[in-house]
Amino acid sequence: IERGTTLTRDEIDAIVANPERALANIVASKLVVLDAAGNPAGAYPFTSQDREHRVHIGAVTAHCMCALDALAVSPMFDQPVVIDSRCLVSGDRIHLEQNNTAFSGGTLGAWFGIDWGAASDDSVCAESLCLEMMFLADADVAAQWLAVAPGRREIFDLQSAADFAAAFFLPLAESCRTAA
Repeated sequence: IERGTTLTRDEIDAIVANPERALANIVASKLVVLDAAGNPAGAYPFTSQDREHRVHIGAVTAHCMCALDALAVSPMFDQPVVIDSRCLVSGDRIHLEQNNTAFSGGTLGAWFGIDWGAASDDSVCAESLCLEMMFLADADVAAQWLAVAPGRREIFDLQSAADFAAAFFLPLAESCRTAA
C-alpha cells in the first residue's frame, strides 16, 4: 500500500529462502497472479495491470483488479481512499470518496454489478470473474444491465457493495496481519 505495486521477483528473492516454492504456494491460493514470465502481476486487491479501477491512498495510486476490490481497500487498510473508475456500460466517470465502508462524496448514485456467469474454474478470478465485476453509472443503467441476463447477473447499491467487499476481504486482511 505504501507504493501501490506488488513486490518484484527480485524483492521476493531477497526476502524468501525458497522463492519458487513461496510463489507456487501463494499462486495456488489464487491470491497472487503471475504474468506470463512468472513475475508477480497482482496481489488481491491490487494489480500492476492498467485496469480502470484506480484507488488513491494518500499520495499513492494503485490499480485494483475489479470494482469490488477497489471498494475493499479502505476497510482492509483502515485508510480513507478516493476511487476513480468508469461505468462499464455507459463509460461515465465514477468518482468515490470512501472511508471504511462509508462514502463522503463523489458519484454516490453509482451501483455495483457482477456477472456470475463469468466465473471459470480454468482461470484465476483476476482473468475471468474480476473482469465482470463493475461499477454501473446509476440505478437505471444497473437495471438495464441486469435485465440482459437476470439469471446470472446481480446488482448492489453502493453501500451494499461496500459492505460485501469488506465482509469478503477483511478476514483475508486479518489473516495476513496475524501471519506477519
